Amino acid sequence: MGKFIIPVIALTLGLSAIPASADIVPVGTISASTDGALFDYTIKLTNSAASTDVIGTFWYAWVPGKDFLATEPISGDIVNPSGWHSTMTHVPNIDSNGFAIQWVADSPASALAAGDSLTFGFTSADTPAQVYGISVFYPGTPVGTSFVYHAAPFSDPGVQFLVNAVPEPASISLFGLGGLGIIAACRRRANSRAARA
Repeated sequence: MGKFIIPVIALTLGLSAIPASADIVPVGTISASTDGALFDYTIKLTNSAASTDVIGTFWYAWVPGKDFLATEPISGDIVNPSGWHSTMTHVPNIDSNGFAIQWVADSPASALAAGDSLTFGFTSADTPAQVYGISVFYPGTPVGTSFVYHAAPFSDPGVQFLVNAVPEPASISLFGLGGLGIIAACRRRANSRAARA
């Protein structure tokens, strides 16, 4: 029995040392509209009500050492929520790295509280297929792979999550029509079985 006490104590101590960011549950969605040859992207970031910490940094299309956007967003067309500022990130002189956008709260009072949402945005030449797809620089990694921190960047280990595309209304309509078709087919089968019985 004594063999198991030390690992359990070590595990308990280790879990209590997990930083606050482990208690952030971020949810992100992105949608697009066209602006001629460019695309305007809107990101809604929600700090889930299940979170027990604030979000002070949102780093879109990025994990440590990797930027996922194919081209540089238009710098004058980045939308910052009130009390936040943005920085474009890119490791220069490396052809195998893309671009990302880092948003940071100007003060703890501007941080995103649990249960609340903020809207971020940017304009890019990248198409929705590119932004919603897999990184051209890191095959297998979705472009929307992102990070949040409870305060400044690197103030804790952070939480990685995926910003998902919002389905377009046409896709939702097609999905709904397909569902109605399946329901109608099932009812026809049930009715024909009942008529035979």
